[in-house]
Amino acid sequence: MIIKEKTNSLKAVGLEALLRRLPKSHPRYADIESELRITRAGDNGERILADVFKKYQFPFEHYIFHDLNLQSTGKFQVDTLFLFQQGAVIMEVKNIAGQINFREDYNQLTRTLENGQVDSFECPSVQLERNKMLLEDWFHTHHLSIPIYQAAVFPRPQQQFVNHRKDLTLLFPLEIPVYLRRLHSFHNTTDLINLKDVTNKLRRAHCEYDPFPLISRYRIHPSELISGVCCAQCGFFGMQSLHGSWACHQCKNVDPLAHIDALLDYFMLIDYRLSNKTAREFFRVSDDQKMKRILRKMELPNEGEKRGRVYVANLEFVKKLYESSRSKVMKRR
Repeated sequence: MIIKEKTNSLKAVGLEALLRRLPKSHPRYADIESELRITRAGDNGERILADVFKKYQFPFEHYIFHDLNLQSTGKFQVDTLFLFQQGAVIMEVKNIAGQINFREDYNQLTRTLENGQVDSFECPSVQLERNKMLLEDWFHTHHLSIPIYQAAVFPRPQQQFVNHRKDLTLLFPLEIPVYLRRLHSFHNTTDLINLKDVTNKLRRAHCEYDPFPLISRYRIHPSELISGVCCAQCGFFGMQSLHGSWACHQCKNVDPLAHIDALLDYFMLIDYRLSNKTAREFFRVSDDQKMKRILRKMELPNEGEKRGRVYVANLEFVKKLYESSRSKVMKRR
């Protein structure tokens, strides 16, 4: 039974917005491009892993958590946690293209691309061991004694490995059911009642990962970003608020909902708190009453009165804005 589904990560959406609003000459531009590629690859790999559990039915009681975020002696995130009477299995996805070589002298792997480029990554065993330790601490805090197994999942069946580490279990997606059924042959470590109790405790303990705001992670000042409302048709920054809509004087596009994407960008990149003055600077709107009407339409929670009013968002509100933005795109198509 899947207790927590795989959810769409907004981190990639935020990184895309950051690249749009950052001059290409910015010293962190290449770093953020690289981070976006890694994030997309990770999201795709996790979707492949999640699909395995949608397609395969296990003939025994089990509970599955995707994107599980917990805190014990430290915060940690598990791509997939499989819970059954034999214990808990941590699975971490590594969607890395190229030929993989595990270093013997370091906790590191290198990958070689077809063009000869060689890149180094942390060995999956490091993350798995850390997550195992933190999950053990979480179980200990809740007075639980459950064996923990771990495996790194490489989603590409055509992946080539130069060598293997003896202390690391490597699986391709179609090998996962076989691996879990093999573990199921081990003796039970808990009964079904306790298994359900552990599942409920994990579900309640999950705390959703919030990657925002992004600029503080990269030590970028708001003034380094390109401000203005972006035209979805031509990419021009600086649409003007005109008669309850937004007009692009470069391609003549008119969009009554263009402010949604600008507001989404602000919350993902800069801050969850927004004053009328800050909004005017970011949207390039001079009229404070016009800006007030725009913000009120968005039904944002707010604090304070009159000039001291501050609009306050959170991750849930960002998700709603993102869904509104997607709906706008679908209607335009």
